[in-house]
Amino acid sequence: MATKYAQTGVQDRLDADIAAKSRDSVEELLIEEPIVGVRFGTEAAVSRRREHLFYAMVKQGGAIAAVVYIFFFPTGWIEWTGFAFFYVLNILGMSIGYHRYFTHNAFETSKPMRYFFAALAQFGVYGSLWRWVADHRRHHAMSDKPGDIHSPYYDGHGRALEGREGLKHAHLGWAYDDCMTDMEVYGKGVVDDPAIVWAHKTRYFWLFVSLLVLPALWGLAFGGLEAIIGTVMVAGFLRLALALHAIAAVNSFGHKFGRQRFKGRVSGARNNWFIALLSLGEGWHNNHHEHPRAANAGMAWYEIDMTSWVIRAMEAVGLVWNVRWAKLDDTPEKA
Repeated sequence: MATKYAQTGVQDRLDADIAAKSRDSVEELLIEEPIVGVRFGTEAAVSRRREHLFYAMVKQGGAIAAVVYIFFFPTGWIEWTGFAFFYVLNILGMSIGYHRYFTHNAFETSKPMRYFFAALAQFGVYGSLWRWVADHRRHHAMSDKPGDIHSPYYDGHGRALEGREGLKHAHLGWAYDDCMTDMEVYGKGVVDDPAIVWAHKTRYFWLFVSLLVLPALWGLAFGGLEAIIGTVMVAGFLRLALALHAIAAVNSFGHKFGRQRFKGRVSGARNNWFIALLSLGEGWHNNHHEHPRAANAGMAWYEIDMTSWVIRAMEAVGLVWNVRWAKLDDTPEKA
């Protein structure tokens, strides 16, 4: 029943290809260029920088406007229930769409569901699904080493970072440097995947839907015309900005603060319960780096992972299958 794009063979071949590049050889390079799997100063880097500057103006500028609006105009249950509902969709788009499915192939599904997950991913507005998958593969292959796209310990050129500068780079600063993931190394199964290509080409449409259309419809449905502006401000602009920082915190604070249940891998990934709550389970980041292809990041009974609950529900009704679940005593696997 699974489509050819849902098979794990692509991921297995990718693992072998990356291993062939020799992780040790990249370590030896330290800050010397070129770094395997990274391209510097390309037109693609300029394009990405422009795209993320546009997102920053929309999200951060809109969030500031939303805070001003909240200060001067009353908001109520309509605006804030809209915020909560779309925030959850936003994070699920990241955690299921971008991350656990398209990057790590944690389960298989049908062709229509692939397009649904692709649309849900772009609804979160974290940039191109195409680029994100390749970037995240690189992150796992070189986690917290020279070549990692968003480590708090190294910049894109492999230069050591410390303290605030490292956190700033890992949080969002990486999106504005001149270092791009080499699609020939990390893009296998991405550039020719119809669902991913479709999501990449339609990503600005989904920004419009996420930011304006659905929040406006929510306000109209529950409060009439007078509720539209407030709902767009709170459930659109403010929600997108806060959801962005919740996920960015996984890459920055999630590699600096928290506990490390698994210490065998060369990675600073930590389990952080607060980030896990904000990100619906993504904050169990040390678990994830130990079992990257698992559909669950929370592994102990007390590790709340709402994303995995949604995947279990979809598995129960047959929307997804061959789901990879990890337990604490499982053998570590490749990214």
